[in-house]
Amino acid sequence: MTHRPTLIGWLLGMWLSAVVGMASPPPPAAADAIELRRVGTITGVDHQRFRAVEFEVPTGIDRIDIDFSHDGQGVRTVVDLALYDETGFRGASGSNKTSLTIGAVDATPSYLPGPIRSGVWRLVMGFPNVRATVGLPGRGMPPTNYEVRIRLHRRGYELPESAFVAGALRGEARWYRGDFHAHTAHSDGSCESRTGRRVPCPIFKTLLAVDREALDFIAITDHNTNAHYNGLRELQAYFDQVLIIPGMEMTTFGGHANVLGIDQWPAFLKPDSSALDIAAVFSEARRRRGLVIVNHPGLPANEDCMGCGWSGQTGWGEVDAVEVVNGGSLLRFASAEGPFSALEYWQRLLDRGVRVTAIAGSDSHDPAAAADRQVPLGRPRSVVYATQLSQRALFSSVREGRAFVDVDGTQTRHVDLNVITARQNVAMGGSVQLASETDFSLEVATRDVLGQQLIVTIGDSIRGRIVQSHAISNAVMTLPLKTSGCERWLRADVREPVTGRLLLISNPIYFVTDMKSQPTCKGPAGKP
Repeated sequence: MTHRPTLIGWLLGMWLSAVVGMASPPPPAAADAIELRRVGTITGVDHQRFRAVEFEVPTGIDRIDIDFSHDGQGVRTVVDLALYDETGFRGASGSNKTSLTIGAVDATPSYLPGPIRSGVWRLVMGFPNVRATVGLPGRGMPPTNYEVRIRLHRRGYELPESAFVAGALRGEARWYRGDFHAHTAHSDGSCESRTGRRVPCPIFKTLLAVDREALDFIAITDHNTNAHYNGLRELQAYFDQVLIIPGMEMTTFGGHANVLGIDQWPAFLKPDSSALDIAAVFSEARRRRGLVIVNHPGLPANEDCMGCGWSGQTGWGEVDAVEVVNGGSLLRFASAEGPFSALEYWQRLLDRGVRVTAIAGSDSHDPAAAADRQVPLGRPRSVVYATQLSQRALFSSVREGRAFVDVDGTQTRHVDLNVITARQNVAMGGSVQLASETDFSLEVATRDVLGQQLIVTIGDSIRGRIVQSHAISNAVMTLPLKTSGCERWLRADVREPVTGRLLLISNPIYFVTDMKSQPTCKGPAGKP
């Protein structure tokens, strides 16, 4: 009887390895990556034997992506894969995976994350079935061709389009709803176990809540760690309707900030020093296309919430967004405008000429808790217009201000803005060139808020803030506005007409004033 080789057999059979493919790699395809390609053939003599494809990994590599393909599926040629670095075994997936990723803290299931050591790595191919003949005796099968594509990512490489899926999860340009702030067992997230005990809450409970809330994306932002990334990679394949974004909430003595998309621990805490270089961490994350969000800056920074309020450790030029509504304070005060709200904090930034996008985060620490104990995941939620559902597209749209906050976390409520002049039509997040003689119209598109109140706020460097109130009577409303020529920004909220409770928060449209033609306009003043 012929037995299929086991993994132990592979280990004992490593001496069978032979180098196959190109003798030297091509030059780097980009500054942050090295592309390698290996090709070869599989014939009948390989049946139930092993071969290895070797490749050299230089120093300074942080991640390896491997794609394997062959054209023998039609004749039932089967190729099992295993991977070794110079010190030993890094995983095996048989024939069930043809693409794999190895990183320092996360890897494709079947493979082990860990340091990417320099030296010779081996992709071992096992051949449990290769047909030698078919049909008439002596009539040989044509050889099976295989190809191995290897991408070696240099340290600090530009982040991929999405962290745990290839490319975009969905290709449709539309508004996507999600949550930029949630915690699991990998920091202080907790929930009840099957027997009712309070335990660190596993990641899958958060993803089940995301599924229940029908979110399009979720950022898992455990405190000061990236230990959750390996679990996120495994769960992404199953929860394939939601884009999972890796993140980390950096909790410093001077404030909390989410750094999203990064795959490495930003060593902002040094064992031999209390000195923090937050600006350098933020700058590096943004260089790599990560996203930087200052969290709940309106919270106190005392014994009630140590280090929670933002003390301005770095310039706002290194920050992409600010969390203007936080689920924890929303629960405590039953309002997005309680004592710890960041809404006014953000508007004072706008008055100063700072362009930073407003987003929301539930800050969920228990995805299964009753609503009177924990604001559910996705409430509040951020709504982002993106060209596709990918990490890169979402981050780009947030930076551009193409987002609004849905305080109640609904699936349908909507607000969007356009400023229309004789020569321009500018959407929310954009900039309007303004002169004193330029009157304009504000077009407001809404959904599922008929009968509510639209509050338009204009930040003017001469007149201060100008507030107008309009009953929402149509899905699209056009409001003619007279300009002073000194407007800095314009945005809108949707509120309940009787209670004034905040429902939707738009981001601004900005105005650019020609100071030479408008010398009376004041520059940025005040400090949040």
